Amino acid sequence: MPSPAPAAAEPLPQQTSAPASPPSPRLVAAVVRGQRIPVPCPSWCVVDHSAQDLAFLEDLSHAGETVTLPVRQFDGSLERILAAQLVEWPFTEKNEAYLSVDADGSGECNEYRGPAGLAFADQLVAHAERIRRLVGALG
Repeated sequence: MPSPAPAAAEPLPQQTSAPASPPSPRLVAAVVRGQRIPVPCPSWCVVDHSAQDLAFLEDLSHAGETVTLPVRQFDGSLERILAAQLVEWPFTEKNEAYLSVDADGSGECNEYRGPAGLAFADQLVAHAERIRRLVGALG
C-alpha cells in the first residue's frame, strides 16, 4: 500500500519590515540648582524639565500624558478615575519606565513594569466585556 504524500507545508508569513526599535531619546535642558544640564528625555515625556529648579538630579522624573476614564456623578459632574501614565525616574536606582495607575484619584499609584502593564490592560478589557454583557441583559 503506497504511503500518503506528505502534506505541503504552508509558507511562513513574510516579515515586511524590521521590528520597530524605540525612538532615541532627545536631549532637553533640565535645571538643577540654577545650572542648565542636558538630559536625555524619552519621546513620550510631556514634562517641561526647564520649568522648575531641582535640588538634585535624582529629583528629575519623566511623565507621559495622563489618560483617565470619566465617570458621570449624580450631580452631572465628571469624576476622572483610573488615571494612567508612563513614568520614569532616570537618575535613581530603579531607573526603568513603568505604567503608573491611580485608580481612585487619591494620588496613591500602583506601578506596573513590563508584562504586568499589559496584564493590567488585559484585565481592563475583560472587565469592559463583562460590563457589555450586563448592559446587553437589559434588552
